[in-house]
Amino acid sequence: MEKPSLQASDVTDVPAEFVADPFIIQHGSEFFLFFEILNKASGQGEIGVASSSDGVTWKYGQVVLREKFHLSYPQVFIHNNKFYMLPETAESDRVILYKAKNFPNEWEVACELMEGQYLDPSLVHIHDKWWMFAGTETDSFHIFSSDQLEGPWLEHPQSPIISGNDKISRPGGRLIVSEGHVYRYTQADYPHYGDSVRVFKVNTLTEEAYEEEEVSLILSGSKKENDWRKDGMHHIDQLQLKDNRWLVAVDGHTFKNVNYVLWKLDRMKSKLFSRVQ
Repeated sequence: MEKPSLQASDVTDVPAEFVADPFIIQHGSEFFLFFEILNKASGQGEIGVASSSDGVTWKYGQVVLREKFHLSYPQVFIHNNKFYMLPETAESDRVILYKAKNFPNEWEVACELMEGQYLDPSLVHIHDKWWMFAGTETDSFHIFSSDQLEGPWLEHPQSPIISGNDKISRPGGRLIVSEGHVYRYTQADYPHYGDSVRVFKVNTLTEEAYEEEEVSLILSGSKKENDWRKDGMHHIDQLQLKDNRWLVAVDGHTFKNVNYVLWKLDRMKSKLFSRVQ
């Protein structure tokens, strides 16, 4: 944890301002890490991939998904032996599901799941039903369900479960099922964006009722100077390996005081260089 496994400087095909929202999946003997890249030239989030044979050393690959709108939070999963990705596509005012044409580098739209500006939509399949947990810019936590991945999706009668709470409303990672219970991670955006991550245990999840309880705070900034996670951590993903072992990915950030003019010039330079290329 002394040094991040992957950082913006590892991205080679676009000028990256930062990387965030890591999601892990295994294919054969390889691990693949999908994540958001903030492209300085476009100012938009794009989805990149890295690979690893041991889960420790990661090699950056390339940008694998780019749209005219911002992308982030690329939850990847396998369903019916096919690879799918559900990134955040809130800027398009839709929730869009993608599937792999050629894993891991080529993706195409599978279908539109619903309309709306939902943040960090997270899927889980349990008891023969699909569930989607999502946040909003108004700090609300919504739940939807469907009998099929492609929909139709119906909002839960208690939804929004939480309203106007920027500490526990927005998803902060993949939904985990353990011993029949769903656990949800949530990012705290107070006192600033991406402050910390908490985990909640879902005690009741039916088409009519929802109940949960907070388990603990699991990620937060280290407060150590010159540390990559000094000021916050806002995302976690975990892949269960055999023998009850887990491969876990997290992100973190540290605030930096920068000259706004120089930062703007760097953005303009990145955009110009991108056009020349």
